[in-house]
Amino acid sequence: MHGDVTPPPEGKAMNTKQVRIVDLGRRPQIEGHRLTVMDVFYYLHRGYDFDFIQRAMPSLTREQFDSVVEYVNVHREELVEKDRGIEEFHRRGMEAQRARGGIFAESDENLTTEERLARLKEKMKLKLAEKNGARHPD
Repeated sequence: MHGDVTPPPEGKAMNTKQVRIVDLGRRPQIEGHRLTVMDVFYYLHRGYDFDFIQRAMPSLTREQFDSVVEYVNVHREELVEKDRGIEEFHRRGMEAQRARGGIFAESDENLTTEERLARLKEKMKLKLAEKNGARHPD
């Protein structure tokens, strides 16, 4: 008969839903999922396989991964350029942190652990004083 579909064997589920990539305003993403194409592409572009990526993103199914790979195959150059921009953004942010003495600041290798700890305690004391209304001594 034309149009008849044989049901799956008893107890077996049949996956009939196509995984789609959609753009809801925050970049292309897996439909019904918070993961974006760029989330997965970051790892793909660096040579990681599905098994590794799924360990990093346990909710990612093989079907979703395959849909992202198809999307990447069509949009590779655009995604590579976006990835390059994201990497540059992070690099500039870390440089700004270093310049301010933030978490990415170069450590002074000549200091002992005790001296580093004392410096950190002093910075924390200053931050706490600032939160309590004191001005940072410039």
